[in-house]
Amino acid sequence: MSSIEIPQKTSNEEEDHFLFAMQLAQVLVLPMVMQGAIELGVFDIIAKAGPGAQLSPKIIASYLPTQNPNAHSMLDRILRLLTSYDVLTSSVVTNDNGLVERLYGLAPVCKYFVQNEDGVSLFPIMLLIQDKVFMDSWCHLKDAVLEGGIPFNKAHGMQVFEYPGLNPRFNQVFNRAMFDHTTIVMKKILETYKGFEK
Repeated sequence: MSSIEIPQKTSNEEEDHFLFAMQLAQVLVLPMVMQGAIELGVFDIIAKAGPGAQLSPKIIASYLPTQNPNAHSMLDRILRLLTSYDVLTSSVVTNDNGLVERLYGLAPVCKYFVQNEDGVSLFPIMLLIQDKVFMDSWCHLKDAVLEGGIPFNKAHGMQVFEYPGLNPRFNQVFNRAMFDHTTIVMKKILETYKGFEK
């Protein structure tokens, strides 16, 4: 009887697998941090500074309605994480006092998360997907597989399209997400599809 040889993984492959596993275990962090940054208005603050602008966490924090003396430090951690995923750009400069500070700017992907010329962005769809109403549904995925049914219905006792009629806050989140998403996608379709020009 011959044995099957299992190829040995190199240490680099093993490291890659470990890093990917760590990324999967923490995958929720990026969208939640991004949501927090957008809710704080960070992307809009940087965008209003002009094309290619880079701002320090202290400058960004100065635009926030907060008295928290640690806001800029907390913000720096958020901005560094977003930079590590290429959501933001960063550079390190020495200021007039000789202190080194990090500056942050918008990476190209950010244009989809600040309001465009039509007044829409992908942020409302992010809010919808990460809304507590939908997040509660994901907690019932296992139950739906084992017992049958739909996760949303298990979480809320009704269909997803019934729920907005009973929850005005969620109704607003849902409708804004659908409006912005549809506006962006339809514009992309019309820019790409040339069949209407004939």
